[in-house]
Formats: sequence, structure tokens, C-alpha cells
Amino acid sequence: MTADEAMDAMPGNPQEELRLELGEARKALHAVRADGLDAFVIDAGRGEELLRGAARVMKELRLELGEARETLDTIRAGGFDALVIDAGRGEEVFALGGTGRPDQLLVGARADGGAGYFRTVALDFDGTLAEGQVAPATLAALTEARARGVRVILVTGRIMSELRAVFPEVDDHIDAVVAENGALLVTHGGVRLLAAPIGRAVSAALTGRGVAHRSGQVLIAGAAADEPAVLEVVRELGLDCRLVRNRGELMVLPAGVTKGTGLLEALGELGLSPHNAIGVGDGENDHSLLDACEVGVAVANAVDALRAHADMSMSLPDGQGVADLLLGPLVAGRVHLYPRRWQVTLGTDDRGERVTLPGSQLNIAICGGTGKGKSYLAGLICEQLIRLGYSLVVFDPEGDHHGLGELRDVIITGGHEGRLADPAEVVRLLRHSHTSVVTDLSHLDAAARAAYVTDLASAVEAHRAATGVPQWVVVDEAHVPIGRTVTARRMLNPPAKGYLLVTWQPLELSADALLALDAVITLGSARPDSQFIDITAAVADMPRAEIARRLTGPGGRAVLAWRQRPGRAVAFTLGPRTTPHLRHAHKYGQAGVEPARRFYFKTGPDTATGAVAANLDELEAELGRCDQGVLRHHCPRHEFSGWVAGVFRDEALAADLAELEAALPADSHAAVVEQVRLALIALLQTRAS
Repeated sequence: MTADEAMDAMPGNPQEELRLELGEARKALHAVRADGLDAFVIDAGRGEELLRGAARVMKELRLELGEARETLDTIRAGGFDALVIDAGRGEEVFALGGTGRPDQLLVGARADGGAGYFRTVALDFDGTLAEGQVAPATLAALTEARARGVRVILVTGRIMSELRAVFPEVDDHIDAVVAENGALLVTHGGVRLLAAPIGRAVSAALTGRGVAHRSGQVLIAGAAADEPAVLEVVRELGLDCRLVRNRGELMVLPAGVTKGTGLLEALGELGLSPHNAIGVGDGENDHSLLDACEVGVAVANAVDALRAHADMSMSLPDGQGVADLLLGPLVAGRVHLYPRRWQVTLGTDDRGERVTLPGSQLNIAICGGTGKGKSYLAGLICEQLIRLGYSLVVFDPEGDHHGLGELRDVIITGGHEGRLADPAEVVRLLRHSHTSVVTDLSHLDAAARAAYVTDLASAVEAHRAATGVPQWVVVDEAHVPIGRTVTARRMLNPPAKGYLLVTWQPLELSADALLALDAVITLGSARPDSQFIDITAAVADMPRAEIARRLTGPGGRAVLAWRQRPGRAVAFTLGPRTTPHLRHAHKYGQAGVEPARRFYFKTGPDTATGAVAANLDELEAELGRCDQGVLRHHCPRHEFSGWVAGVFRDEALAADLAELEAALPADSHAAVVEQVRLALIALLQTRAS
């Protein structure tokens, strides 16, 4: 039942009076905005199923009314720097304005609910999940986490029969077991050896020396105190083995077998990614387990070396710490942890230090004018994410990101030279959790492109909800599919994080998308546009004048604003890419835009020559052979530059073309016409690719 429906079910008139009063407050806020003071009316209740019970409905509405009144009073008083409105459900909305700061953006939100980023928790057993028997409270936490869609994998040095002896209900609480320190995988589908067994000769030699030991399906286990004798046997037999200590235990394993390698096999079997996994351990043999995961966690009773190595340490020991983690905010997605080992480098600041962002768990916008380097920077970020093992889906409307295809595990689909995979095919590719897919949509017209993007986005989001893969969705020209007339949640699920939105019109993004941004990277220019200043200043929580100063400069520079570091926007020089940057390749190559957007050559307002250009190659070719009357007609009207700016949005090229056009009045001498013709052709030939 919605708040309004609940009110309608209550007797008497107080509800109606309260609703009318709230309506008046809303009208007043709108009236203030109409007078030129931008503000946002925050509705905490309309159309949302928030409350059950009449008393709670009334309380919610009174709180909303109070907030509306306070907002109105603050705006009327004027002189504010920022309004922070808590809408009561974990959302903090910032309306910035007043003294030199942006006043037209709704730029801050903290999501409550929805699927979190982490889909797997990989747990050591002894000293981590339990000391002996698993406690009932820990079992309950396992049950609750799995009910929320979190997969639990047990990664233990134990032999499987010994594990079942102390944890007989393991199959009821665990999705998969990696036993024998990474050498054995047990799922509901059966048992699989992940390495060749240690030979019987080792067991026989140890027995001959009187060394007590146990044999699993692959490893041999014994006491750590017997390590010298075991090492001597291995050397005598000339075996390629490794000895692993875990507190008082010793394991003899085939070379290359670790908990980390075993976990990767288990994740692959379940269609999951280590980048959506948290590893938890306590002992010396858990280092590889923690390293294999996006986040490594040590319980409070872990050995000192593991606690120092972990990304996070729990304040509670073994099963208590595990339960606290499973039921806590990190797994639920309410807080985010950014390990330094998973970082992308954007470039270097003025002191020569690296400027970085985390490789996961945030939403980013890249903003800037046409030709300023947005797709270059997006590719710089993407290629690093791919090399780190993240999976990406790239919505590429202009064919800018073909260069990523040079990387391993990247598939390019679509474009003028290839077939575009349908959404179901793309999702099948993503089942290999390390695969990235670039969808080149440059050959589609606007309607077909919009339909494909909608269908693919829906399929990708469904797959993400189930598996966490892909970790990143990259949307170029994002203001089109995620514009103000669209609800962003149709295209993306902001609380899940992992969206890279590239746009030259950031204020055209939907409110949902703006609310979800954690970081904005804005390309600099000689004269920064106000919309770029506004969004950067808002996310950085800094004065507009200061942001404008940092954004003003030569090409190849940018400013990073990260909400986690308010007041610390940093200007930097873009770093080098390793994959080629093919900017708007379809525009400059053999294909072109749809007929309605092509250039039709004329010698007069009503005199068409019959020649048509669908791309800049064709424009260049026709300029080389057209009659002088064509140049005398189009140049004074700046129609070549207007076409480039309006259709291709290449402002830099358009400006250079316009300068040449201005040198050719309609009555120009033939020699001047030819001079301008050659200059136009030379400019097109030397354009950046």
C-alpha cells in the first residue's frame, strides 16, 4: 500500500488537511524556483511503497512536510552554500547553490537496498569459519547471506572426509568446497581433482621413517614439526612439490596448487568472478586466497602476517567475525572498500604523482566538449580494467573503441564490417567471466540503435543481478539512452556500481544517473563550458571559480572530482594509452550517416549538383572535384563547418573549417577559390584519427 492509499483508508479529515498543507509547501518551493532561485523539491513518499500502518504513514508525511518547510525557509533566507536533505530512507540529497557554487544540480545520493557488488564470500574453515564445530549463529548468517543471493565457497586445507566429520551439514550451507588446500573441488555436480595426486612413494617413505601422516585424494598432511623429515623425502624422490604450513599443520602439495588457484576453479565452475568475491582467512596458507579476491579479509584471530596483508581486518574472531561480515554493510553494498591493488591510473598531477581511481564499486562520468579527449580517456580506463581482469560491456555508438579489440579476451561485435551479436549472444559471451564485449553501433540509425541499446541493457542488467558480471558497463554518448526523459534504472542499477558514462552534455543525464555519480572526470579546455564547471564543482564540493581555473588550460588535461574526497579536485595530464584510439572511425572512414543527415552539394539555394557526402572522406573527395560555384555557395554560409559541428559534433574541426570558409566571399576571384579549396582538403586530410 502506498502512503496516499494508506491515508485514504483512514477515517476523518486530518489526513486530507495534512496532504493539502504539504501540497501548498510544494507549490511554494516551485514558486521560489520560478523566481530564479533554483531549488529541488524532494518528495520522500509519492508513489513509493514505504510504510505499513496508518500511524507510520502520518509520521512520514509530517516529517516530509517539516523538511519542505525548512527547505523553503532556508531558500527564502538566502546565502546558503548547500542544503542537505535526509529523505529518511538512506538517501542524502544535496541541493547546492548560493555563494559561487552550482545551484542547478541534484548530485548526491547514498543508495539503500538493492543488490550489492559482492556475490561470493570465500571462507577458510579452521580458525575462520569455526574452531571445531560451526556455531549456530554462524550457520544462521550463512543461511541469510545465501538467501540474498550471495554464494558461499569453503576453501580449506582439510581432507574432505575430515571436513565432513566436523561439519556434516556442509552441503546444506555451502555452494562449493575447495578442499586439500586447492587440490580438490567439490560441488553439487560432483568431485574434481585439480592436480595429480602426490605419489604413494611419498607415503611409503614417510611410513618407513615413522612420520605420521594422512593421505587425501591429492595431498599428504602431517604435523608442522615433521617438516625437515618430509622435505628430505621429497628431495630424495626428486619430486616437484611444495610444503605449506598452516599453524601446527603441514601439507605436501603439487607445485602451483594453492587456495587461490582452487578458488578460481570454483568460481569458474559457478560462473562467478573473483572481482565480485571477498576472501576470508586466518592462517599462513590463506594469503593466496585473499590475493585472488577483490577484497581480502582477516578475522581478528588471524596470524599477524595475514592481518598486515589483508585489505580489511575484523574486530571479532573466527565464526563471529564471519557472521559480522556476512550480515554487515560491505556485503550488503552499503559501504565500499577500495583495495590499492585494484587501481587504474588516469595520469599524473603537476607534482608528477599518479592520479588514480579504484577499479570497482563506483560510478564515473567523463565529461567534456567534442574533440577534447573523452573517448581517449574512456579507452585509457577500459584497457586498464580489462588487463586487471574485469569484465566490461561497452555501448559504442560511434565506433570509437575498436582499439580495445587488440587486448586479450575482448570481443568486438557490430560496425560496418561485422555482424552485431544479439543481446542473448552477448550474455552468453559474458558467462566467461573474464570476457569483455564492445558493441559497435555506428552502422545503425538512431531508432535501431535505441532499440538495441534498450534490449541489450536489459539483458546485461539481468545477468549482472545474478552474477555481478560484467563489473563495468560503459556507455558512450550516455545522455542519449540515459537522458532526462528516461528513468536511468531502465538502463542501469546505480547501487550496484560499475558504470562509466561518457558525455558532452552531462546536464542532460537523468536525475537517477546524476544522483548515482561517485566521480566526475572533466576534460579541460581554453574556455570551459559552464555545464562542465557546474557538475565538477558539485561533485567536488568546491567553488565554481576554483574549478573553472583548474579546467582552463591546454588539451590533454583533465580534472578529477571524487565525492569521497570533497574539496580536493585534482588537475592532471592524461596518461598514455597502449591500444589505438580510433576517434569516430565510421565518420572518417568508408561508412557514413543516414541519408537525412548527409551533406547535399549545391551551387545555389535551389540548385543541387546531385553530389552527396555521407562522411568526411566523401566530403574531402567532392571538394576536390566540385565546381567553383559549389564553394562560392556553401563557404560564405559556413555550411561545411555547420555540417561537421551539427552532425559529427567535431567542434575543433568545425572551427578550423569556419576560419577557411570566412576567407571566401561569394564574389571571390577564381584563384582565391582554388586556394581555399586546397586548404579545406589539406585540413580534412590531416584531421586526427
